[in-house]
Amino acid sequence: MSRALFIGDSQTCGYWSHPTKVGPGSYSYWNDNNYAEIYGEDNNKPVAIYAMAGVCNRVYTDWLANMFKKYDDIDEVFICLAPFNRFRLAFDGELSDEIIPIDYFTEKMSASDGVVDRYCDQTIQNEKIQLFQKSRDKDYSNFPGLDIDMGKGLASPNLRKNTYMEVKLFFELNTFLEKRDFLLDVYVWDRMCAEHGAKLYLFNFTERLKFPSNFEYYGKLNNTVIATKTVEAYLADKLIDHTKFYLEDNEHYNREYHKYISDKYLPWLKTQ
Repeated sequence: MSRALFIGDSQTCGYWSHPTKVGPGSYSYWNDNNYAEIYGEDNNKPVAIYAMAGVCNRVYTDWLANMFKKYDDIDEVFICLAPFNRFRLAFDGELSDEIIPIDYFTEKMSASDGVVDRYCDQTIQNEKIQLFQKSRDKDYSNFPGLDIDMGKGLASPNLRKNTYMEVKLFFELNTFLEKRDFLLDVYVWDRMCAEHGAKLYLFNFTERLKFPSNFEYYGKLNNTVIATKTVEAYLADKLIDHTKFYLEDNEHYNREYHKYISDKYLPWLKTQ
């Protein structure tokens, strides 16, 4: 029997959080608001889910390669695109010349049963760290300015005095660099899925997330379907208001909404 693979952020791992609390106990994973698990139930099909709150699109490339290494029966891949302005930090205490294994940070959850296999990433493993970060609204008020002279070089931002977030946010994120990195990953996803005989579907949940209009920046995508409508927009056409299904944090959705995604949105996406 073939298997479906789902990759995404908090929208894909049954995430719940308390709107006024932080830290341990303020959130949980793998609750019943998970369209990927519902899809497996609806279609009597094994699924693998690799998801984690707050991740960036760049990590999806590692996860996809990892899952193709572990499974030889994946025939369809659904990737829920993460917002821009997220990034990874890393530290290697060994300062090794070698690359780590593709599954170095991978953690298979204890609730996995072969019908639904759940994966996420660890933050710390031995002397190596992988940490996901994102900008906040207040960071946008800290523009360090731009002062460049072709003779004297870059005066502002000062790469040795301005904060990492100030430089990262205004001179890498929100620029063509972030978009090119994303589009290169999309090109790689298409190639990997084609090599493993799996159809790739790309989509996102909400209208507020924006992506480049040309996904074929680095070449033709031969194995990828890119949703022409977000989940929110598609269900709105069916007179389903996404705000009626919010959990307490007004960002994530209840099981009923996730069942709409499995029963209505994903079948539509597969016809595109």
